[in-house]
Amino acid sequence: MRRKPSIVLSSAALFLLPAGAGDALASGPRPAASAPSFMDGERRVAVERLGPAALGASGAALSPVRLRYPDGRTVEASVGATAIVKIEPGAEGELAGAGARVVRPLMPSIGLWLVTDTGGGDGLDLAERLQGAARPAFLREAIPDLHVRLAARGAPFTPDDPRLPGQWYFADLGMEEAWGRTQGDAATSIVVIDTGCDLDHPDLAAKMDPGLDVIDGDDDPTYKPGEDGANHGTACAGLIAADTDNGVGIAGGCPACRLRCVRLLDDEPQPISASVDAFEFALQVNAAIVSNSWGYAEPMPVPRVVEDAIGRLFDAGRDGKGALVLFAAGNDDREILDDEIQAARGVLNVGAVNHLEEETPFTNRGSSLDLVAPAGTLSTDIAGREGDSPDDYTSLFGGTSSACPVAAGVAGLLVSAAPERTASELYDILIRTARPAPFAFPDENGHDPIFGHGIIDPVAALREVLGDEPPPPPPPEEGGEDAGDDEQAGCACAAAGAPSGERRGLAIAALAAGVAAAVRRRRKAGARRDG
Repeated sequence: MRRKPSIVLSSAALFLLPAGAGDALASGPRPAASAPSFMDGERRVAVERLGPAALGASGAALSPVRLRYPDGRTVEASVGATAIVKIEPGAEGELAGAGARVVRPLMPSIGLWLVTDTGGGDGLDLAERLQGAARPAFLREAIPDLHVRLAARGAPFTPDDPRLPGQWYFADLGMEEAWGRTQGDAATSIVVIDTGCDLDHPDLAAKMDPGLDVIDGDDDPTYKPGEDGANHGTACAGLIAADTDNGVGIAGGCPACRLRCVRLLDDEPQPISASVDAFEFALQVNAAIVSNSWGYAEPMPVPRVVEDAIGRLFDAGRDGKGALVLFAAGNDDREILDDEIQAARGVLNVGAVNHLEEETPFTNRGSSLDLVAPAGTLSTDIAGREGDSPDDYTSLFGGTSSACPVAAGVAGLLVSAAPERTASELYDILIRTARPAPFAFPDENGHDPIFGHGIIDPVAALREVLGDEPPPPPPPEEGGEDAGDDEQAGCACAAAGAPSGERRGLAIAALAAGVAAAVRRRRKAGARRDG
């Protein structure tokens, strides 16, 4: 089953029962002398309790813990009263007999439920006990509902040379030519999971459908003033589908597509059940695309239940054809391990390039990186001092956070043009039609750890699904209005106006090696785990 190599977990470790496991169904927390642990898929996670429970920002009691994974990674987290179980279909009525009380369904279509311990233990106690010697036959997984810090994939620095507005990244991708083929479809719904959005923004209000706040548990995904990065979700949404051809602000990558926002990120650690809730929402609203410019603040293996939720979206979303789930690669200048969320089956992992199509100094890399896209530096912003700019737009957005929604807009165009294609087929098309990155050194499979399979190419992808020939290129506008705007915008944007032929010429030698092998999309279409 392929994994991306994946977010996911597959370290086959033998679960060693802690002392007292024979009393597995005895209610109540484990004795302090026990060394707590739980199984996350095939991975045994040791847990060190760091102190007594204290009230968190939500008012719930949370106990600080340190997770220790078999490969030596450690992650700081908190454990509350709840655990997540995966059970056989229809077995929820049997949970009470195992000492678990159902709080609510999470993703019932794959058997995920949120539960508490009827004996008074916390989520770790319950997960450990359910996985013990008397493990119920109907139980597939049990994991504490860990509260972990999430981080928006923002830019690692703020330029000191602000530019005048200019969407050079769309010019670099030939988006005007792509829009000549399709401007998207209102039936194509794109969900942005992030910090929430400015629902009243002049370039977004007309594009928004109802969303969700999984933090506060209501249907208002408006960003919360005063939180770090409050503008992040608004900037992502603008790049994907800002209101276009309306005489206001900027254009969106998929002009006719619809948007929904989900608020998942804030200043506090969030339970992993919250991300499952976000993916379940995307499943229920039949989202075509799910854009995620976030990840775990401390690199960690993706919890199996989160991976399963993503897999469900990829397999069963969009009326069974599958949703395209995009994640930003991250900005830590490090290698992404094969068990992280960006590598999960069903995820299109997106890195960033600059205006010269060079490697950026921050983007993460690795075997799971699929494609790169130019960083969308100009986007919608929340007004006031909490935004990057004092008005409704910013030219300071960046990082892989901005590359991911640029790619999500392109994905929206592709789904709109070929709605009958499956998510797996569309991923293969995006990979196969990517143009070689000029500075990549692809291997025999056409993959480079920094540039993936190349730079996303909306024109080539649409040309394949529509079977049409490209329209004649527009005449050069030397010295025209656009050139002046680019010059004012600063050196980074001005270079983006260079003829694409000059930039692409450097990549001709890599084309033959990259394209054919790239078709074999290692992971997306197959089953994910190796056993």
